[in-house]
Amino acid sequence: MEDRDPPSPSPTCDESASLACLKRVPGVLFTLKRDARGRLQLPAVTGEDPMTTRLEPLLSINDVRQRLGDLLGDAYGEFIRAIEHSAHWLSPVSTRLRLPIGELTPHWYSLEALPERSEEGILWHGLLVDIEDQVAEEQRLRYLSGTDELTGLTNRRSMMGHIDKITSMSNRHGTPLSLLLIDLDHFALINDTWGRGLGDRVLCQIAALASSQLRQEDMLARMGSDEFALLLPMTPAGRARELAERLRESISRQDFGIGRHKVTVSIGVSDFVRGLSSAQLMQQVHANLMEAKQQGRDRVIQRWLPQGSS
Repeated sequence: MEDRDPPSPSPTCDESASLACLKRVPGVLFTLKRDARGRLQLPAVTGEDPMTTRLEPLLSINDVRQRLGDLLGDAYGEFIRAIEHSAHWLSPVSTRLRLPIGELTPHWYSLEALPERSEEGILWHGLLVDIEDQVAEEQRLRYLSGTDELTGLTNRRSMMGHIDKITSMSNRHGTPLSLLLIDLDHFALINDTWGRGLGDRVLCQIAALASSQLRQEDMLARMGSDEFALLLPMTPAGRARELAERLRESISRQDFGIGRHKVTVSIGVSDFVRGLSSAQLMQQVHANLMEAKQQGRDRVIQRWLPQGSS
């Protein structure tokens, strides 16, 4: 059974009025305490946000770490890292967490807290605010601007526009053009085993690794959760295949911090044939990627359509 501290004295009338006001705060006001043994306690929590109701059962529990981990889910690791950094440097906590809200879709929250030393350890006085609408608007603006939020690469919508434009130029001038479609092998297993946070870091590292091997005129985009596209203007099929193999090998050698397990990618390569459309080019490179997957993954497949094929 969990140890609980003795109940606090009943508040006075003035204190009751103040508490009533605090309960109407559109967020969660809280106090978090860490003692010398590293135990976390939640002495106070109030506010109108649904998270208040979820946090209230943790009040006065002697050590809330396990219960807080169950409550926060995947966000618990980020929360603990922020708290540990703040405790070490006595610096403010300022981070965003994706928190589960009962049976509803998880929401983004802003966490701001100020630490102070006390005789018993460290106290944080903080505010947790639901910013789901704000984040959704930020994502919408990023989408419209053509940038992927996580990696900073071009997003799918913008990339498709560039493919249309460059294939039209290649059709008009007869210049070479190649397209790579890159997919991480068993990426869902990485997320399930090591958590979404590490999965996101893998995606960012792959984006940086691929970007470091490109020319200024090349374009790398994140097309989906674990899929990237690489558009190579003025590049014939042979050179595109060589780049794809170098990229595949460099990713398989990279240490992504997941022990002895390595990250691999499957890559489809297709060069543009004059007279085809951008849609046909995408169809062909996707078929090549699927063949690479079917043949065992961690490989490059290059096929191309005869001129005028559909």
